Amino acid sequence: MKTYEKRYRPYFAGALVSVLISTVFAVALQFFKGQVLDSAITRQGGAALRSALSLASFILGETLFFYLYRRLGDRFAAGCVMDLKRDIFASALHRDYAAFQRRPQGEYLAKYAGEADAIRSRRFCLLPLLWEILFRIVLVGGALFLLDWRVALVTLGLLTTPLYVPKLMEKRVQRAQSAFLRSAEEALAGMTDWLRSFEIVKNFSVEGAALTRFGRLNDGVRDKLLQDLRLGAAAQVVTTLMSYLSYFIVLVCAALLVLNGTFSAGDFFVAIGMIDQLSYPLISLAEVIRQLIAIRPACASMEQFLAEGAAPPDGRRLEGLERELRFDRVSFRYPDRPPVLRDLSFTVKKGGRYLIQGPSGCGKTTAVNLLLRYYDPCGGSIQVDGVPIESFSDTYGCFTVVRQEAVLFRDSLRHNLTMYREVNDIRLSAVLRGVGLERFAGREALDALVEENGSNLSGGEKRRICLARALLRETDVLILDEPLANLDEETAGRIEDLLLSITDRTLLVVSHQFTPEKLSRFDRVLSLDGQDHAGSPMVKNARTGRRTGRCPICGLD
Repeated sequence: MKTYEKRYRPYFAGALVSVLISTVFAVALQFFKGQVLDSAITRQGGAALRSALSLASFILGETLFFYLYRRLGDRFAAGCVMDLKRDIFASALHRDYAAFQRRPQGEYLAKYAGEADAIRSRRFCLLPLLWEILFRIVLVGGALFLLDWRVALVTLGLLTTPLYVPKLMEKRVQRAQSAFLRSAEEALAGMTDWLRSFEIVKNFSVEGAALTRFGRLNDGVRDKLLQDLRLGAAAQVVTTLMSYLSYFIVLVCAALLVLNGTFSAGDFFVAIGMIDQLSYPLISLAEVIRQLIAIRPACASMEQFLAEGAAPPDGRRLEGLERELRFDRVSFRYPDRPPVLRDLSFTVKKGGRYLIQGPSGCGKTTAVNLLLRYYDPCGGSIQVDGVPIESFSDTYGCFTVVRQEAVLFRDSLRHNLTMYREVNDIRLSAVLRGVGLERFAGREALDALVEENGSNLSGGEKRRICLARALLRETDVLILDEPLANLDEETAGRIEDLLLSITDRTLLVVSHQFTPEKLSRFDRVLSLDGQDHAGSPMVKNARTGRRTGRCPICGLD
């Protein structure tokens, strides 16, 4: 967190200077109060008026500089937390696919919406307040020494006793705060899951069950929050009682000084004002210390989270394909699961059109994910122009992938197509017409809003927009993962024709439902169930690993 605090140090320094000046005014005006009282008692009207005017000017000065302190302190806290939230999002984006999937999406949202705001309120906002209190203690304590050293020693000795309470409760408040934040993350993750599955919830009429399950999570958050608040309330009660007891003792000491003639009425009035200036800050200081102690585990957890998603070091980037992609006896299995691929071998030549077929679960999508470096093979090798794919830290420069689920953002159609790159309208219109979306090819349609997940578009329109977006990227290899899933026969047929009309790049289609009559238009069809489209035996069965003959695509046996 210190990185953010250093970044906004000028605002923090300005806040400290402002509150220091404000505190000087606040302490000085206490003496003018005493002068006004003494002048009034001795019937010195002119002196009383001058003291009153000075008092008013110091009150104005205190108020103005305190306002400036609040503005600068708020700017410091807001800047820190906004940069923190930006880095939370960046940390999520910088992760590789496997690392990203290890955390539920709700946890990322909880980091952004829950923990970051907790750090703002319990650290970034409290740091200026901590220094405000310390300045007040030092200046008021010094003023008390000027007034009477005996009162100063008694006051500082007694009023600082509540500061020991937070340290005594340190472990308990840290555990309570950490438990609350974990519980809040679980509840947000649960809510995210249910809302993402909204259609299923409605279709199966399980709103009651969803509310019940979420209610348990929400009740857990409430219980952890109440536990945290109970500890805070207990600490506040103890520190307040100790502070008032100390205040009473100091008050008695000041009264004795009046009785023996050491203090005038004005001096007594100043002493009481000074003690008031100290008592509340010291009570507040105990609570500020408690909050800063409680938030330490959350800060440490956040720093670890950000470190996990730090931008990877620069590595070799795969920029394009010159000759071929080759899978050479590739095997892969997910942890604690049976093998998905066994000794898979095939070759994709640049500029060709290839189809990978096979039943669900045979490893078609896994083969694509290995190309994208989401995972590394457990055996064998994948080569790009003879270079092992592990040599590249990033393969996105060569591949553009279109998944089964059409992913669209709540933004204009133009931005959904260009992904915020500069592409002129002529090029956009040409690509839209090429995928059969002529009605979207005008400026007005391009600037129209696409609702979240494309809810204002048909399934076929969403698929074609995603295809148009991929074509605009112009990488050497275009991968389409189950592009025909969940489409009616007519729409699926149109998408098939669109795919087969692509001739300016290498095309790799993963599908188990392509129209048989159109298979001959591919250069090769790889069937992971052991047969190619002409009935020739494949080199391996992806489910059993049994050798069945020579591969009709790569020629390996």
